[in-house]
Amino acid sequence: MTTANGFKHVGLLTKKEGQSFEEFVAHWQQVHSKIALELPGLRGYVLNPIDRRVYADSPIDGFSELWFDSLDDAIAAFESPVGQQAFADVPNFAAHVAVTYITEIRKR
Repeated sequence: MTTANGFKHVGLLTKKEGQSFEEFVAHWQQVHSKIALELPGLRGYVLNPIDRRVYADSPIDGFSELWFDSLDDAIAAFESPVGQQAFADVPNFAAHVAVTYITEIRKR
């Protein structure tokens, strides 16, 4: 049997209407990431932009992966002042974010 190696918060993002893909990624990387990297208990953070001009069938423009030690740590991070600041910034670059929590089981 495999063991769980952490807890992952995944956000599936679509950019704002009328916003270029470059503007979307720039804000995500340069503004939002600076906030997110200050989340208490954050163990890892990855941005995954998906350019729909290249991948036209993609229903999203990108997804983020944020690792924590546990679900409780993730909840505490997003309830913190930094978490609230990150939440408030989302409408500045994303039209919609669908969030899912994943217990990661690594095979390699």
